[in-house]
Amino acid sequence: MRRLLSFLAIIGLIASVAAAEDVKKPTVDLWINEIGAENPLMEAILKDHMDEAVRIDSLLQAENPEAGQNAMVAVQRKYSNRAFSRASDAAAIQVIKKSAEIIDFFSENYPQGCFELLHKQLSFKAVSILNEKRIYSPYQEIQRLAYEDGKNRAPVERMDIATMYDVVTKDLGVSDDEIDMIVKSESTPAPHLCSIMKKYLNIEAVRESQRGQYARANISSKRAE
Repeated sequence: MRRLLSFLAIIGLIASVAAAEDVKKPTVDLWINEIGAENPLMEAILKDHMDEAVRIDSLLQAENPEAGQNAMVAVQRKYSNRAFSRASDAAAIQVIKKSAEIIDFFSENYPQGCFELLHKQLSFKAVSILNEKRIYSPYQEIQRLAYEDGKNRAPVERMDIATMYDVVTKDLGVSDDEIDMIVKSESTPAPHLCSIMKKYLNIEAVRESQRGQYARANISSKRAE
């Protein structure tokens, strides 16, 4: 069970301000809409949190793209994580199913992508490969729908560790050794990691009464507010 805890840690990114926003909004709207073509989740989050968008725009205007990108990733993780932790069973399950499809694709075409998806840090190469097959945007869109579904919902009780361990080992057949391999993913061969993640994301094998909770526990962090 301690192994699973470690695994979940991995899986487991104003008046004066309002006045500035009025001035910058056309510029902000422009690049937010451009982002939306590739990342509809990010677009939705920024449009819901224009104060954050204006702050990021200030970094970009100051020709500090790295800081702007880092801020964008942090904003996406912050607000998507909160919404994902409250998403309905159906919405959360769809994210897991789409993630499983991505893992299947990476397994055959780019095993390193399994490692990157596990750590939620897809490289430019991984995204390019997904875009080439036109499967990255649908993946992002499923996440956007889960965000929209959960952002205004009340908090939902999270699946406890003991139950999750039971689901992972019994329903999904993931062994303690395989959990260790995911926790220590840096030293696990990418093809093997893909194989384990396929088992871990096989949501249809999870008992129906617990699929929603299991899905939410996997798409959101324990730190979700």
